[in-house]
Parts: sequence; structure tokens; C-alpha cells
Amino acid sequence: GDVMVRDVRHLHRGTPNRTSIPRPMVVLGYSRRWLHRPEVSIRVPRAALETLSESARFLLRFNPVVDSLDAAEGTEVYQLFAY
Repeated sequence: GDVMVRDVRHLHRGTPNRTSIPRPMVVLGYSRRWLHRPEVSIRVPRAALETLSESARFLLRFNPVVDSLDAAEGTEVYQLFAY
């Protein structure tokens, strides 16, 4: 596979998918904790958080912990995201 590293402040767009097969994409992001980005929210299910190592929980310490992902109101998914 390919890896692309970029600054998220740049404008970007993908290429058209001219097939009927979805093209899944994994996006990993990192921001300094002082760079609060309200448009990026990783809700962590409590049950999942309890299975993580101490170092993994430390990395997620600023993210909201929820009982269920189904209960989230106003959820915006990547496919519908708009600034």
C-alpha cells in the first residue's frame, strides 16, 4: 500500500472512484493537545477504553468517553463532513 503524510491545513481532494467497489481508507491523525480542533472528535466507548493499556488510555485522555456510539447525537461521519 501507499502512505501519505501531509499537513491537514492544506486543501485536498481525492480522485474519482470509477468502480462500484468502495475504496476504504485509514486516516490516522495527530495534533498537539493545545491545538484544539472541535471538528475532530474521537468518541471512545467506555467498554473499549477499559480494554486498553495505560499508555493507550493516556493518548485518548482528552477525548469524550461515551457509553455507546449509537447514543451520539449530531454525529457527523467522514463521508458527510463539511467545514
